[in-house]
Amino acid sequence: MESVSIAETVPIELWERITYYANAREDAFLGPPRDIVNICLVCRFLNSAVNFGDNPSLYARLFRFKFDYRAPLRRFGRDWLTSRSIALEFKKRIILLKQVRQKECSTQDLWTCYLMILENDGRNERQLIEWAHLYGYLKHETCVRYEATLDSTINWFKDTEATSLLLWLWWMTFSRDDVRIENSHVRDSLVYHLLHNLIVASFRYPKLYGPESHFKIPPAGCTWSSTPPTPVARVNHFSKELYLATPLLSVASFLIWTLRLETIRENTDFDLGAISSLPLDREDAIAHRTQGPTQADILKFHQTQIRAPTHCSLCEQSVERLLLSSDSRRYDQDWYRSWTCFDSLSITPSNHNAYVPGALLGDWEGFFVQTSLDDHIALVDDPNHMPSDPISLYRHPLYFTLKEHHCFHPVVPIGPGTDCMGGEDVLNAWLPQGLKIQQYENEIEVFDPVAQRNVRYETFLPGGLEGTKIAGSDLQLVPGTSRKLGNGYNYTNSFTLSKNESLNDILVTGKTSEENGAAWGHYLFIGRIRLWDGLIVLLRTPRDPTRSNLGRWLFRGYLHDGNFVGHWRETSTSPNLTGYQGEFVAHNRDGRNCM
Repeated sequence: MESVSIAETVPIELWERITYYANAREDAFLGPPRDIVNICLVCRFLNSAVNFGDNPSLYARLFRFKFDYRAPLRRFGRDWLTSRSIALEFKKRIILLKQVRQKECSTQDLWTCYLMILENDGRNERQLIEWAHLYGYLKHETCVRYEATLDSTINWFKDTEATSLLLWLWWMTFSRDDVRIENSHVRDSLVYHLLHNLIVASFRYPKLYGPESHFKIPPAGCTWSSTPPTPVARVNHFSKELYLATPLLSVASFLIWTLRLETIRENTDFDLGAISSLPLDREDAIAHRTQGPTQADILKFHQTQIRAPTHCSLCEQSVERLLLSSDSRRYDQDWYRSWTCFDSLSITPSNHNAYVPGALLGDWEGFFVQTSLDDHIALVDDPNHMPSDPISLYRHPLYFTLKEHHCFHPVVPIGPGTDCMGGEDVLNAWLPQGLKIQQYENEIEVFDPVAQRNVRYETFLPGGLEGTKIAGSDLQLVPGTSRKLGNGYNYTNSFTLSKNESLNDILVTGKTSEENGAAWGHYLFIGRIRLWDGLIVLLRTPRDPTRSNLGRWLFRGYLHDGNFVGHWRETSTSPNLTGYQGEFVAHNRDGRNCM
């Protein structure tokens, strides 16, 4: 009679628990599980009981110990996240951590790193940064690609997909304190070499998730854009094959460049002698009857800083209790854009997860950059042109105060207007020419000259959708709302607002404050938000219509980490051509949009 080992007398479920707790210790949190191999070597019975192929529930539990689970649960729901799919993701990530540590990653591995940060609530970044030494890998891989020849498939300027993913990891994993202690050689190399040429020629790289030719969902074969399309990649995530739009390279490069430039300025004494001839402040300027910026205005601009990413803190509360307070919520819109904007034709008008209503409300401050017009023309005329001498970038202050105005079903919003090409008028912020707006206390009335009708929009009040303007009986939190989206899967948003489902348009109005206008010029802003990808388009015009020399500029961009970042361009060039343009970034001083 064959003898039975003592191990076989213990139920498999108990061995699973023993194996889990042996590997789910605080001192064993970082890196691959340490003791599974030892347990598997005890006997065949234990090997069968705890090996990966026969016990996916064990590895799903280990995933939830070592990696963040709130964002996947919130975005996909439990139907997607089976024990088998979570276990397969666990195995993939353990292999990834080893490859990052060894500095041997593929583009698919970069996608996994990027998605881990989009889902980060503290655990993912610790695995990548503390165990896999992500920072060392980023420096190594960036140098390899930057030094690659122009005909190489991994060249820094040619491989848009991989370069973009690297740059977004550079941005999302570095806090301001991290940058302050960063090696000065690395920081200077990023600012003055690796990123500089990406910024001066940013029009060569994708800057929008969908074609600018259409405000609404575009019909097939009827689109154009003045920017290259963002690459689409096939990525395995939780055992599903997804098509994802690559995050925008130009946006990440500008955010990284700005954060490090601010750090360089912190360590550089400001030359007060250069502004000594200016009035001390606005009161002094009025007394001397002078116009333009004062010393106080210059110093304020010099000290302005964008919002930098912060590291997440681990919390031991249950997943269910933390779904609404999860740090990863700040990247929900980035995930949604990447997941659904790989094909704008697959998006349905009811999907409004790419923008949080009310996020633009408040006072914004930042700057825009521009090259000389001659340098810009030379870069546009020759797509491969990049002079050996650095092209100068000029920074200019950017201030505005914005309001949002919402249109709800069944009210039909105003049309997008028509441009010189017969398309929707993006150079007029997708608004009809001759638009008139009448301001009331809690709403605006917009006259559409094309349709010859008035449309009322509700002005968004501080306090958000829980405020009195929208707090009706039809407004409540609805758990578990599920929508059919692209990639053939359902997107689950655990909590949403039922009235938000009926939101069909957002108009934006704004101006520079009297204080900032006195220093840098008075402007008016009007624009629109494209709900299906969260693109914000603002048209800036001089408050004084006789000051046409101040220009009529369009600002297009998205919200990332509490920053409004994108590209400006003049509006005299045909919309489908590369006009004179540059990049801009601004942050909300009230911190209302920090998610």
